[in-house]
Amino acid sequence: MSILVRRSNLIIPATQLRMIRWAWNRNADAVTIDLQDGIPDAGLETARETLRSAVAQVGKGGAEVFVRVNAAYVYADTAAAMCRSLRGIVLPGAESEQHIADAEAILTELERHNGVELGRTEIIPSIETASGVWHIREIITASPRIRQVCIDEAELAASLGIVQGDDPDPFVYARGRLCIEATAAGVQPVAVADPMGLGTENLSQDDLVQIATNVRNLGFKGMVCSHPVWVNPVNDAYTPTESLVDYYTQVREVFAQALAAGTAAAPFAGRMIDVPVDEWAKDVLAMSAACAVRDAEKQAALQKATVWLESGNPV
Repeated sequence: MSILVRRSNLIIPATQLRMIRWAWNRNADAVTIDLQDGIPDAGLETARETLRSAVAQVGKGGAEVFVRVNAAYVYADTAAAMCRSLRGIVLPGAESEQHIADAEAILTELERHNGVELGRTEIIPSIETASGVWHIREIITASPRIRQVCIDEAELAASLGIVQGDDPDPFVYARGRLCIEATAAGVQPVAVADPMGLGTENLSQDDLVQIATNVRNLGFKGMVCSHPVWVNPVNDAYTPTESLVDYYTQVREVFAQALAAGTAAAPFAGRMIDVPVDEWAKDVLAMSAACAVRDAEKQAALQKATVWLESGNPV
């Protein structure tokens, strides 16, 4: 089974036309067009009219494209977005298996109506309430369309009636449960950048990489990026470094030699290399290879889009 590489997911308001125009060259693994935040009901119809073209636009650089729908208007929002270029929807406020079943029924109907392969369109549930955290297992196992699940800490804080802060951290349980339940179910847990409302104004790229690395070490497999400044640091943090790849390549070589010599353990670089270490080495090297393939796909798409632009064609 192939490894899902979706390290960064850049989220853009549907009304920010300039951001949508240039999102294709931000190097994000995925881009989400947000129909929920900051758009009054009166402006939704206008946003929906250009949604399919926006989906095609932001995906020109090789990003997978999602649309964050309104919980109250899942059908209308999804109908406006459904096309072969759409990878999936982000479903806000998921609280139960029934929420997923309802969304799946809508996707199946719209895929059939628009000539899209049945089952292709993913659902990313966004956990935003105490009830969502409590029912996380039934939510993420409700449909094979679910490959990722995210947690929105700002919305969760509102659900709990608390003010965000990092001392004490009120979301230790929610994050931990999300990561454990999702990983056990074969679903990738995804965090939201600017954790705990942390600003980025005075942070360097190295600072952002360190923050993203810390989040990865909580068990998350990717991050929703609320600003383009997060994309490359997040990609870097979730990609095995060259030194790590070199180390685990040597680990595999040493372990293979040990097995050939009739032993299942061998010393290397100050530690014992045994079966669990070798298995972890396989995972790291596989992830590195998958990231390289994904980056090559994006680079090829980016070059094609750039040539198109330089030839005098519209973006």
